[in-house]
Amino acid sequence: MELSIILPCLNEIRHGYLERILTNLVHQVGDIEIIAVVSPSEDDTEIVVNNYAQRYANLKVARSLARNRAQRFNDGIAISQGETILLHHPATLLPEVRVLAIIRRSLSAVAPEYSNIIWGAFYHSFDDQHWLLKFTSWYSSHIRAKQKGIVYFDHCPFVSRDLLTKIGNIPDLDIFEDTVLSDRLCQFTKPMLVDGTVITSARRFRQRGIYRHALLNQLLKLCYHLKIDPKHLNRLYEKRYSINTKY
Repeated sequence: MELSIILPCLNEIRHGYLERILTNLVHQVGDIEIIAVVSPSEDDTEIVVNNYAQRYANLKVARSLARNRAQRFNDGIAISQGETILLHHPATLLPEVRVLAIIRRSLSAVAPEYSNIIWGAFYHSFDDQHWLLKFTSWYSSHIRAKQKGIVYFDHCPFVSRDLLTKIGNIPDLDIFEDTVLSDRLCQFTKPMLVDGTVITSARRFRQRGIYRHALLNQLLKLCYHLKIDPKHLNRLYEKRYSINTKY
């Protein structure tokens, strides 16, 4: 298997993206394995995923009692077979049909002896044209990812299995697990951004207010650098709702 795509799911109906994501994934072209890791949800997430799995043989469903998104990713990685693992954010749409081809083109530029220690991600965009969200996506791609080497999960990062194994898979944290993951991966190599753009739901920005949510994100980053317990930070982020973590 060339590529395994891991999609962690918990209460995903709220985004309005789940069926769009699944439709995108089951029609991807190439040697691809798709694993949806579903934790018990209060909505119809599991029903929707199972309906797709019954219709499309390339989609596998793994039920998980994982407490957070990191654990769901790790549960999927444990049963996957791909040489490369793509960590799919559950409110983000990948480029249609050609994900494997995009990754292949990037890998072809890497010397064979380094092909087992590569990782990368896609350029980012939101489904909202507000100036601050457009700036956030630009900063996320061109400054945070390219210059600092920090890739959030809404960029749908991909990692060679060998490299992921070297760092012990996804850090078991309730929030900022993608930041810690990036720091560990950067000890080996910086990420490559491939020629493709993902689209992330801006629902949380619209729901809380774009400026208020942007300020909250900056506050959380400050608290992270002050080494405040990620569990406390995630409760502040989720406001007692099960977004990434089951409370």
